[in-house]
Amino acid sequence: MRSEFSMAERIQICCHHEGGRITNKALSLWASEKMGKPISEMTISRILIRKIELLGSDVGSNRKHYRKPECPNLESILYSWFLTMQEANVTISDAMLIAKAKMLSNSVPRESAKEFKFSNGWLQGFKSRHGISSKQASVSLEFLHQ
Repeated sequence: MRSEFSMAERIQICCHHEGGRITNKALSLWASEKMGKPISEMTISRILIRKIELLGSDVGSNRKHYRKPECPNLESILYSWFLTMQEANVTISDAMLIAKAKMLSNSVPRESAKEFKFSNGWLQGFKSRHGISSKQASVSLEFLHQ
């Protein structure tokens, strides 16, 4: 029987592994008992291979998969801008996020040569990766230039 593990469960396994020297077999037994579903040593090994990525990620705990962004530099700068606006109590609409991303794309070096589309799918992925809610509000566009 195949079991899927949430990001929170995978992170919990990685954290338990960090606690001390523990074999994959012992970690498998611990995780199976703790999470109430079987987990093989091979699955433990695959989770631990991605340990640095999992522990350093800012993804939602209920997610089962994590897809890397196509333009991580752009997303990092956009998220920093979003946090700055959030601290200033400015509610950012989806249209404003896309507009700011387009503005930033001109100044941020691209990882690939292909033209990047700031679609609704990209926006939902960005918001999901960064835990941004889907609230909409109309705010002056002057904040885009900050």
